[in-house]
Amino acid sequence: MPDFYSIQDILSLAVRLEQASQEFYRQLSQTSQNQPVIRFLETLLIEEQAHEAKLLKLINEQGAVLDRSIGADEIHGYIRAIETPESPDYKAAVKLAMDKEKAAEMLYSVLAGLVEDQSLKQMLLRLSRQEQMHKQFFEKEYHRICLSEN
Repeated sequence: MPDFYSIQDILSLAVRLEQASQEFYRQLSQTSQNQPVIRFLETLLIEEQAHEAKLLKLINEQGAVLDRSIGADEIHGYIRAIETPESPDYKAAVKLAMDKEKAAEMLYSVLAGLVEDQSLKQMLLRLSRQEQMHKQFFEKEYHRICLSEN
């Protein structure tokens, strides 16, 4: 994990991760031929854009400047870190989203534990809870799919 020297460092990392998630869902949707999967992934993309907007608002309120956006190499590294089938079916897309949201939930929780600023801590905890709700939604959907296959 990178070193954090300021609130700016944490917020910048969080924005870059949201951008990487957006690109992950965008690229995954472009590989699918299944319209329900594409719509599902586009919904995830919109959710990640909303998270990024919240973080950018907080950066603006802090009077900070985003140090940089995520680069192409980071996006590809992030995407390669999650094993993805070439053209996932709906079940595989739900499983991927579930795993990604779990990782994001944990990350935001850890980041919240690293900061002393209460407004930032609360924002990170809210993001963690949102990611947890997303994960729970995907877990229920995954179980529904598995039950319907039996």
